[in-house]
Amino acid sequence: MEIIFSASLLAAFLAGMVALFAPCCITVLLPAYLASVFRQKKNVLKMTFVFFLGITVILLPIGLGAAGLAKLFQNFHRELWIFGGLLMIFLAILAVLGKGLSLVPMPKIKIPLSREGEDPAANLSNFKSIFLLGLFSGAATSCCAPVLAGAVTLAVISGTFWKALTVTLVYIFGMIFPLFLAAYFYDRFRLSESRLIKGKLWEIKVGSKKLFLHSTNLLAGIVFLIMGVILLSLALSHNVFWAPSFQEEIGKALNQWSQTIVDILKVVPDIIWGIIILGFFVFFLYRLFREKKSSK
Repeated sequence: MEIIFSASLLAAFLAGMVALFAPCCITVLLPAYLASVFRQKKNVLKMTFVFFLGITVILLPIGLGAAGLAKLFQNFHRELWIFGGLLMIFLAILAVLGKGLSLVPMPKIKIPLSREGEDPAANLSNFKSIFLLGLFSGAATSCCAPVLAGAVTLAVISGTFWKALTVTLVYIFGMIFPLFLAAYFYDRFRLSESRLIKGKLWEIKVGSKKLFLHSTNLLAGIVFLIMGVILLSLALSHNVFWAPSFQEEIGKALNQWSQTIVDILKVVPDIIWGIIILGFFVFFLYRLFREKKSSK
């Protein structure tokens, strides 16, 4: 992704989108996000912002020159994959049980699942799970960060720290931009009301006890479980950077495509692209607050 070395906002934005489909990024980031969508069902745009913040916490310092942090993740990439695999399997169990991740001790209050399979008390812990997934995704995708670090290093050398900060944020926003679009259309077409997302609540009797299993929770659990098994198998086989050849070819094609786009559109001043990209971000924020207001 040499296009980002121009340190222009358009190049950083497109490079971020290309990075999403890089083998080291899409293997972790996209399945984690999709499983979270099935798990959350509602508030998907808010969940996307939480996911974005989690990734930003990791990649922003790297982009601003914390090379030691990127090196740490690279040196312990296998251990990170093992941790991630175990985390995904743990989240798979929680998803099937209709529970969320609690980072602090909470009093146990039994609340029946809703028709959508949601535990009303677990909403906050679900966002904790999503933020943790964002942190892990940022760490796991740090193999994309050396390109980012190179670009912002050039910006810092030029004496413009704020440009380095802006390029970094635009790059990260570019990575999550397709997910923001997906969240927008998810809400726009009210997919949460579709049969697939609403799913079905099953009651299972185990002896004298009754267990409730929701179809979408089961689907999320399956995605998490498959992802966890893949991460563990790659880590234990010392092949964490493996990717199928077709995925590498797609990455190369996307890189060439983005380079062509940058060459065509570089006549437009960088400030204009900054305004356009900021406009997208503000629009998603507006939709988020509007969604929050309408839910009250």
